[in-house]
Amino acid sequence: MRTTRQILSKIFTQRFYVENLGFFLVLFYLLFGTVNGANLLNYHLSLIRGFLNSTSFLLIMVGIWTAYALKCTAFVMKTLQSPGYDFLYTTMGSIPTGERRRHWLFIQFNIYLPVLIYAGIAIFIAISSHKWMPAVIIGAVNIINCVWPLLLYEKKLWNPDTIFFIGHIQRWLNKHFTKPPVLFFIYELLINFPLRIISTKLASTAILWLTFLLLHRNESFDLRGLQIGVIVCALLHMQLMIHHRAFDDTYLSFMENLPIPVWRHYSRMVGVYLLLFLPEILMIICNAYADTSILGIVTTIAIGLSLLVIFRSFLYFPKMNTEIHIRYTLSISFIVLFMILAHYEWIAILLMQLIAAIIFFAKYRKYEAYIESTE
Repeated sequence: MRTTRQILSKIFTQRFYVENLGFFLVLFYLLFGTVNGANLLNYHLSLIRGFLNSTSFLLIMVGIWTAYALKCTAFVMKTLQSPGYDFLYTTMGSIPTGERRRHWLFIQFNIYLPVLIYAGIAIFIAISSHKWMPAVIIGAVNIINCVWPLLLYEKKLWNPDTIFFIGHIQRWLNKHFTKPPVLFFIYELLINFPLRIISTKLASTAILWLTFLLLHRNESFDLRGLQIGVIVCALLHMQLMIHHRAFDDTYLSFMENLPIPVWRHYSRMVGVYLLLFLPEILMIICNAYADTSILGIVTTIAIGLSLLVIFRSFLYFPKMNTEIHIRYTLSISFIVLFMILAHYEWIAILLMQLIAAIIFFAKYRKYEAYIESTE
């Protein structure tokens, strides 16, 4: 029989890392993939010593760690109010207070663990270098980031209507703004999952910024390098697609029975991802217009949008869980990568658009909400 912590770990910890896989892949790429292997250790030691010796740099790191703590807290809060997890209120509520708080701490500790590991290394180096004040600040901030969310979890447990972040703005928008269907999901992200979409967009723009930085260092601007960066940006949006499917299953399933042509539903899906990809599109146009042709920019944008559309279309297959979806998206990305390197960009774009349209038109009317097996 599974223990309480094993069950909570499956509900919170495992789901957190699976749903944020794209975020951690990009983080790993930024911290380790952009540095020569021989210089990797010196790079991170220099980075740590940099914020140990600079108050402003240390404050930036504290802000980043706190932002990640907010991301962790928002995930737990959203899980508590997600359909299918109502049993957590009665289950956690029946556990004695002290034991329950230890469970909350266990959850927060596990999902905040990447920061704790890095901060622990920084504290060790700070103590070794006799940097006592930075060590105390780093330790105190990370302890606080593990403890303060517990108060919010307790409040949510006894007051289920508690909303994390911008609840009053949400009510005002609902009262004064009528949304077209293409904005339903984007509104859901901005109101109920702001940290998720913000973190995804920050990571995506960071990838593009790093891509342009590397491309501009070379004498010639290789458009294929930018297109590879766009592939990584598309992969970052996988976690948003899982939310998109859950949102459609929960709130928009009635639209399948309305007298609306399938092509309009398909246009709505494409419109959603066009709007989601708009910040990246603007960044590409502003940074690449002087180095490449209009056709090159259009090709790059079309690759990113086509990847997003085909990734989302695969979620209309039955029993397509997150793990299987990641396999498909990574496989498609590698195929597109090699086609880009061989200068077959428009063949890749047309194939992706064709496959996405075929899947959508074949599966949309037959699609049934995915229910994850509990076995």
